[in-house]
Amino acid sequence: MRVSVVLLLLCLSSVHLHRAVDQLVVGDEQTEFTQSQIEELKKQDAGLEGSVDSTELSAEEPGEEHSNTAKVAFSYASGLNGNFGPHSSDVTVVFRKKITDVGKAFSPITGVFTAPLRGVYYFRFNLLGISSYWLAVCLYKNHTKILDVTKYPKGQYKYAVGGATLLLQKGDHVYIKLRQKSQVSDNSDNHCTFSGFLLFPM
Repeated sequence: MRVSVVLLLLCLSSVHLHRAVDQLVVGDEQTEFTQSQIEELKKQDAGLEGSVDSTELSAEEPGEEHSNTAKVAFSYASGLNGNFGPHSSDVTVVFRKKITDVGKAFSPITGVFTAPLRGVYYFRFNLLGISSYWLAVCLYKNHTKILDVTKYPKGQYKYAVGGATLLLQKGDHVYIKLRQKSQVSDNSDNHCTFSGFLLFPM
């Protein structure tokens, strides 16, 4: 709206300037504008052009409103006080204990992150196993497995740690699955966590 008004004023000013010049050519008797008025019109014309340039420079680019308003970051712990698994099939790990949740894009009910806008996101998970069961977890984007981290029983403690940077469309889902016959363990120390945040919108 602001750019349209400035452009309209610029056009009107240019029309007045051209009329003034045309009338001067006809003869001194028909001159309606003095030389000082013409100079003043030229100054106004130049000022309006500068206003248009500065307005165009300050106009928001497509998607720029996202960069100023989009804030997405979460970190949840499992909330377990004991073991989860083993199961006969792969299951989504639900992280229920909120540490940080900016943007409310992660569901502690389903364990699924839903992208609120198109952009590049970073995700990281950390899971602990303390039994004789193997520890195998996968990071998924929608129905596609992004990566798999597997730890076989060696001693008492084992961690599965992984992360990835993903380009997501609005509505895409990201979550962690525990593979069948695998087990994770946690307590109030929050050994099992899932975190993510928006790097920048696209």
